[in-house]
Amino acid sequence: MWYLVLSRSVPDKKEIIQAHYEEHRQWLDDQHKAGRMLFSGPTSDRAYGIYVLLASNLEEAESIAAQDSHHRRGLRIMEILEWDPRRAFRMDRFTIADVENLANGK
Repeated sequence: MWYLVLSRSVPDKKEIIQAHYEEHRQWLDDQHKAGRMLFSGPTSDRAYGIYVLLASNLEEAESIAAQDSHHRRGLRIMEILEWDPRRAFRMDRFTIADVENLANGK
């Protein structure tokens, strides 16, 4: 299943977030390389970080997202939504299932 992770900034923690940014970015890179994360990035106002995560169930998605250094340190608050994508822009040759298989190394 796919999950949308909404990671909201805690207002009084912005300076501390910068101190741990590289650790957070490395964690994101690791998730992308492992095939667990399809997209990641901030909203234009940087109030939220959003990522699209592939996991077998909600508990696994929560466990993965909780490992983000920003969540572990209480610098951001996460909300996870189960997502059932049906279509994707210009994916006339691939299905969402094909993308899942690619992410899982199949």
